[in-house]
Amino acid sequence: MPLVLATDAQKAERDRVTHAAWGSPLTVEQFHQREVRLRAHPWCREGMRTWLLVDDGGQVLASCETFRTDSHLRGPDGVVTPGVSEAIASVFTVPELRGHGHATRLMDQVAEHVAQEGPDRHAALLFSDVGAPLYRRSGYREAPAWDWNLPAMGGLSTHAVDALLCDGDVPEVMGRLQRPDVPFLLWPSPTQVDWHLERERVYAELLRRPRPEACGAVVGRSFALWAMMARYGELVVLLFDAESLEDSMALMEAARGVAHRAGLSRVVVWEEPGTLPWLARIPGATRVAREGSLPMLRPLRAGLPPAERVTFSRALWV
Repeated sequence: MPLVLATDAQKAERDRVTHAAWGSPLTVEQFHQREVRLRAHPWCREGMRTWLLVDDGGQVLASCETFRTDSHLRGPDGVVTPGVSEAIASVFTVPELRGHGHATRLMDQVAEHVAQEGPDRHAALLFSDVGAPLYRRSGYREAPAWDWNLPAMGGLSTHAVDALLCDGDVPEVMGRLQRPDVPFLLWPSPTQVDWHLERERVYAELLRRPRPEACGAVVGRSFALWAMMARYGELVVLLFDAESLEDSMALMEAARGVAHRAGLSRVVVWEEPGTLPWLARIPGATRVAREGSLPMLRPLRAGLPPAERVTFSRALWV
């Protein structure tokens, strides 16, 4: 069963086939428009591929997408080597073809193909919405996944932050980030963050609803970047880098106010080791086990730490 890259016509056909799984609340045609817009985004043009597992007659048995993500691996000599990891998303088999192992075979072949593309290929990662067992069969291991939820709230001002951020501020703000000294790091780029904002822009246009007034906030050397998930009525924090509890509280207060004014119900922050001490002390924040988007990692090279020791920011999600 060969693995092939999809043509534009095949991508359009998969858009219509997968609408039932991921398209709501968009119509089939709107979902196709969404996919065309996202595939045209610079981040996708640079490193997105759509894969098909086909039978000998050319029938599509399963499909998925991969997205190139920068990563850094520290070797036994202590030298950090930049490389590439592939985020896998949209794994799909039509109902009548399920139960035959097509998705597992697809996942295995994609990972093997990526690993052979060069010595700088570090890992494959995904964010499972169907639990861990399916992907464990393909060598993936999960990391703990917790969310911190804060209800959107009216009457909150932004006086405690230095500024609210617009889309064009993302590269400069992300340029302040210092790469952590860890054994293995997945590192989102400003273009990758803008892909999340493009999703927001697409949904705002198709659903005829306003975008949030800002995509983040900054106070001192601390900042947060976020995006609207219109499908769920949430403001999700993509990156959160705070130096103190006071900065954290100011940033989250701004996020809650922005969410309220955009008609969203809550702010969602993924738990990370660096942000846990602050989030746990913010009044009104509640910690809940994440039901979907479970981070999972499959090493493609020796030397990677286990998944539970890798940090997964929301900006890495696809």
